[in-house]
Amino acid sequence: MKEHNRLRIERLTARYARRIEATRAPTEADFLREFAELRERVLRPPMEELAAELRKAGHAPRIVIDEGHDTPSIELALGLREAKATRNVVGFCVIRWSGYPLQILAYLEVNPTPFDLERFASAADVGADRVEQLLVDAVEQIMVCNAP
Repeated sequence: MKEHNRLRIERLTARYARRIEATRAPTEADFLREFAELRERVLRPPMEELAAELRKAGHAPRIVIDEGHDTPSIELALGLREAKATRNVVGFCVIRWSGYPLQILAYLEVNPTPFDLERFASAADVGADRVEQLLVDAVEQIMVCNAP
C-alpha cells in the first residue's frame, strides 16, 4: 500500500474509533464514580445551604446518603415541624431500569407518593444552578402540601 493511503486509512480509522467511543454509554462504574463526584461537588453544597435556612426557621432538616429507594442517592429530608406527611424529601439518585441506560433522577417525595422532577443522562448535565432551582421548587411544593 502506498504510504499516503496507509496514513489516510490510519487517520480515518482513528477518527471512526473516536466517534464510536463518543457515542458509547459510560460503564456503570464510570457513571457511579461521576455521580459520587457530582453528589459531593454539586448536590450536597446547596442542600446544606437550604438545610441551614430551614434550621433558622425552626425545622430539623438532615442530609441522607444512600437511604433512598434507589442507590446511590442523596436526599434532603426537610424535618418540617408539625408536618402532616411522614416523608418530606427532595433527592437525587441513580436509577437502573431494564432496557434503559443509567440515569440520574431528581425527585421529591411528599407522603406518600414520590414525584420525579427531572432526569439527567449524565453527571455533566447536572449544573449547580439547576440543582439549586430544583431544591427550592421542591421545598416549596413540600411545604405547600404540609401547610395547615
